[in-house]
Amino acid sequence: MTKPSLPRRRRGSTLLCVILALPIFTAASHASEARVTLSIKNDDTQSLRCAVIFAHWVTSDIGPIASGESATVEMTRGPQPGALHIARFDGRPMMIENIICGAVKDWSNSLDQLPLTLVRDNPASTYQMACRAAPRVVCAPSPEFSGDSYANSSEGH
Repeated sequence: MTKPSLPRRRRGSTLLCVILALPIFTAASHASEARVTLSIKNDDTQSLRCAVIFAHWVTSDIGPIASGESATVEMTRGPQPGALHIARFDGRPMMIENIICGAVKDWSNSLDQLPLTLVRDNPASTYQMACRAAPRVVCAPSPEFSGDSYANSSEGH
């Protein structure tokens, strides 16, 4: 004897409801992500250029940043530990893999990574990095940053 097909339809309907509700849940989770601001200050005499690196060779340029000037990167902290995102043109988040900076005059020979571990692991919402070419770019938490939780987390690093 065969089983009636009605229970199968209900399971299929339940699955369809879950699939249709998924984008709503995903959109709601993006709205609750914490905003993070990273200021990159050029402490060198030459201009710097920085780039945000996303997956699949996608980049977004920052700068050039003139000597003594700063550029700001607005991000959100994702639900995954350490995840930082920037919104795409359509509002969906793109996960940041890295941020690199280099001297404008000798970009490929001077570029290096910003130390994003502090930004990824610390719950503060505002950060400032001071960068200089030495000859490769070196970026560190800026001494004039006043965020208590950020300053405390950088001790011993």
